[in-house]
Amino acid sequence: MGVEIDPSLDYRHWRKDHVSVFPAIHSSFVNYSARPEVLAGLREAGFASFDAVNYLSEEGLFRYDAALFSGGGAELDIQKSKAINPSIWNRRADTVLMSDSGGFQVATGILAPKQYYEMREKITTWQEAISDIAIAMDVPTGSIGNRKAICIDSFDECLTLTKDNFDWQVQNRNPKAARMLNVVQGLRAEGHEGALRWYDEIKGYCDRSKWGDNAFDGWSFGGFAAQNTATALRVIARMLQDGLLGKDGNHRWIHILGVAAEKRVASFTLIQRALRRVLDDDGFTVSCDASSAGLMVGTKQMYYADGPEGVAQRKVLNARWFQPSCGRDCDEHFDPNAKECVVCAFDRQLDFMRAMGTCCLAEHLSFEAYTNLATLSETKIRDALKEAEEKDLEVDPNLYHLYGTLKPEGYALFTFISQEMFLRKAYGQSAKIVEAKADLVDKLAAALKSETPDSDLAKIKLA
Repeated sequence: MGVEIDPSLDYRHWRKDHVSVFPAIHSSFVNYSARPEVLAGLREAGFASFDAVNYLSEEGLFRYDAALFSGGGAELDIQKSKAINPSIWNRRADTVLMSDSGGFQVATGILAPKQYYEMREKITTWQEAISDIAIAMDVPTGSIGNRKAICIDSFDECLTLTKDNFDWQVQNRNPKAARMLNVVQGLRAEGHEGALRWYDEIKGYCDRSKWGDNAFDGWSFGGFAAQNTATALRVIARMLQDGLLGKDGNHRWIHILGVAAEKRVASFTLIQRALRRVLDDDGFTVSCDASSAGLMVGTKQMYYADGPEGVAQRKVLNARWFQPSCGRDCDEHFDPNAKECVVCAFDRQLDFMRAMGTCCLAEHLSFEAYTNLATLSETKIRDALKEAEEKDLEVDPNLYHLYGTLKPEGYALFTFISQEMFLRKAYGQSAKIVEAKADLVDKLAAALKSETPDSDLAKIKLA
């Protein structure tokens, strides 16, 4: 049955008539779900298990039903993966997991193209075992000119390497295991025509007359094709003309890679509604993903939180959140009769409430547990505070950020907060834009069905 939660913390309905937002779950977060020291830390903080901070679980303290997980940083051995990533494998039955193939790791030089190709069987087997929807093994155009990428010099080279991977996948995939999305890439320098040329080269992998059930059954957009909405619309119009969208070929899904800014979420929500009308298919889905909610917690110690001006990113480690302003340990030095201690303690409680905001963990995490989520260099902080006092300088607002790090359980909890607040921001703010521009659905549908879609779509101003 799982843990009962307040209905207001069940966000699954947001996907019903909106673009589906897939938060990208970082491998570090998933790996923590089986580490004994993390589980012990969570228990000390008052949480029975990792499932409490996993929105895909029956025990999650808020509920949502979509996530993206990349094969690029994952354990691809299925048995090992089940042992170290239980939070993914034991997810609720109603959830939808999308697996990225690891193309981003090629673009950033973590994988060489040859190495990526040689991993094709292992990657595909892993995708089909772990996910409901798999992104095919493209080589992103973001690799071009990227100093981190290995030996990729041109648009055509990316396309050739991608087709080599697709040739193998379309012949060897198990279509009953997972939906596999074809990938349209683009490059700013190539403009609309470059994305259309890429599409023309790879659209055959969706041809059921050639590949039968093994044909790819849906689409994803990356690179310039994802970043530029006008380009995406041009390609979508071509797909409609070619009969490669809709129920007949099971091409009922378009995913936009790496895009979840509110204006773009709103634009693709309007496009989804238009396509549902054109195709007479209420189940047609447009989705997008973003990694910022989790990735920034680990790399920048930033998280999404709400405040007076709405949801925004803020630093995890701010002055007084984890340590008093004097830099000394309160457990040893707090004096209830000292005015400065009482004022400091009150201020820290206020800061704690601001840090939590209205997230679901606000009712489950105590102030005492919260202050134990970070490891701070008390000596360095105390020395810096002393120096500021002696020299009559303002205390560096980044002081705690510089000399503190989140403990693993702190990372898990702040990631969970960030995921929830990111979803609220993405859906809440985009919904306002969609409401204001609802009349564009009719215009988009008419343009997509017209005999001159390119010129008609160019007249429509999306967010």
